[in-house]
Amino acid sequence: MNVIGTAGHVDHGKSTLVRHLTGIDPDRFAEEKRRGLTLDLGFAWLRLPSGTEVGIVDVPGHENLVRNMLAGAGGISICLFVVAANEGWSAQSAEHLTIVDALGVGAGIVALTKIDTVELDERETVAADVRRRLAPSSLAGAPVVACSAHSGEGIDELVRLLDEIVATTPGPRDVERPRLWVDRSFSMRGAGTVVTGTLLGGQVARGDEVEVLPDRRRTRIRSIQTHKREVEELGPGNRCALNLVGLERREVARGDVVGRPGGWTLTRRISVEVSVPARELSGLDTVLTGRGSHLLYVGSAETSVRLRLLDAERVKPGGRALAQLVLSKALPLARGDRFVLRDAGPSLTVGGGIVLDPHPSAARRNDARDVELLEQMRGPADAALVALVSHEGALDAGVALERTGAVEIPSDVEVLGSTLVSPARRAELDATLERTLRDFHAGEPLAAGIPREELRAALGLAALGLAPEAFADLLNSNGSVREAEGRVALGEHRAAAEVERSEAGAKLVSELDAAGFQPPLERELGADAALVRALITAGALVRIGDFLLTRERAAEARAAVRARISDGGPVTVADIRDLLGTSRKYAVPLCEWLDATGATVRRGDERVLGPLP
Repeated sequence: MNVIGTAGHVDHGKSTLVRHLTGIDPDRFAEEKRRGLTLDLGFAWLRLPSGTEVGIVDVPGHENLVRNMLAGAGGISICLFVVAANEGWSAQSAEHLTIVDALGVGAGIVALTKIDTVELDERETVAADVRRRLAPSSLAGAPVVACSAHSGEGIDELVRLLDEIVATTPGPRDVERPRLWVDRSFSMRGAGTVVTGTLLGGQVARGDEVEVLPDRRRTRIRSIQTHKREVEELGPGNRCALNLVGLERREVARGDVVGRPGGWTLTRRISVEVSVPARELSGLDTVLTGRGSHLLYVGSAETSVRLRLLDAERVKPGGRALAQLVLSKALPLARGDRFVLRDAGPSLTVGGGIVLDPHPSAARRNDARDVELLEQMRGPADAALVALVSHEGALDAGVALERTGAVEIPSDVEVLGSTLVSPARRAELDATLERTLRDFHAGEPLAAGIPREELRAALGLAALGLAPEAFADLLNSNGSVREAEGRVALGEHRAAAEVERSEAGAKLVSELDAAGFQPPLERELGADAALVRALITAGALVRIGDFLLTRERAAEARAAVRARISDGGPVTVADIRDLLGTSRKYAVPLCEWLDATGATVRRGDERVLGPLP
């Protein structure tokens, strides 16, 4: 669906034309009707000959009410630009066209109104002037229809062309992130608080839980109306009224946003492309710099901002530049949002632009990497995501998708857990992983590998911007490493179990086995410490106190003690000493090892059968 918005100078007949087209008076207030002057946004709808129904936002045209005009212009996709034939192009015609151009509205039609008050040649002169004025704007080439709401002349042609434009103008995309900029809120007796706006970005349905930003007040949609009809659900590009449960009227106002809970992150800093209208468009010789006080208009919101140009000292009429804006009010913004900039002093529209990154880090002027990133983020969402991840190295997937508006992850971006990683960062991670393992193997040549958690700490993944769960994916996707029993090693590294079959390993195991249950103490062996650690890791040797038993001798001791207890009841240290033919020096550590490993359980000075064979 599309929403049509009016634009044009005060008293050129915008509201009268809307009333004639729709039968609905967009002027809601008694003062508007008394003065014949639109003061605030008005709303109507029109069923076209094709059967398509479109919403219409009627905006005020007075120079003192531009902020009200901007609150309604943010959601329109088609412009009905109104110029009176008896007055021609006027001051607010130029400013409204500048705003429409800044918002990127490229579909539209010009209604040349009040033609019943002028002669044919004057009408044609004004029409030619209007076409010339539109030429440098986004509405260049828009059809100009001469019409009169008083006599009805030209109205059928206006409606026919509107129908054609609506049919050929793509509506807002559904990206499953609904956002409704509130342009009006009020209370209804028996119903509670109602907000209106143009729904963008996704669908809403009756009963949905929503939140009102920026204060994140949770509420629920009791009912939905569009064009005075209740509906169960509604898609993007529609004007609607939402009846919200349990929300006080004072808790929501124009400029707030209704969205899904947790669906939007507020921002106070945005990277943008900003443009200054050409003199032939605005009629002004505006030069934009970082000095002065500016107001940002986006959606239905208004906030003061500080402007920092990144690749230029100033922007002349017709020029563009990259910039960062720091907002005094946090807003839920997205890449691709269009905005208008006004000078807060003389209240003039000085430019507009598009959001390139809604959640950037602070950028520095003339920083080549920052400027290059933003230039790349001018492109499609997928290309913007690749550029952002390449710039950051590693970035949380949710953050990257929100900053770029991408809905899928391109194939040239690697996914590790919940982190997106650039090819360069992945190569860096693999090199660090393999270097860490080589260093470990050099110091512990006979160890099976580095303990998994020790490796995780050594890599410092958090400092590289990776979430903890990225570690498993990093290991699993690296073909040069292997993991077993909680240890990680390079694929070519000799496993610790192989040490047992080596000449030195076999000799040490044989000597200890021959010593039975009275082996030399570990410090008396004279064996290489790395060899001993490798044999213990492989399970060939068992450390018991300050001596070592072979795997077979340890199993023999365990079985003998358990069999004795099973046959004759509890045993003492002395019983175990005599059973194994050893001395108390060995029997005491053996008893403690049997307790610790569940073979026995100590009861006073005796041992009974433990739970583990």
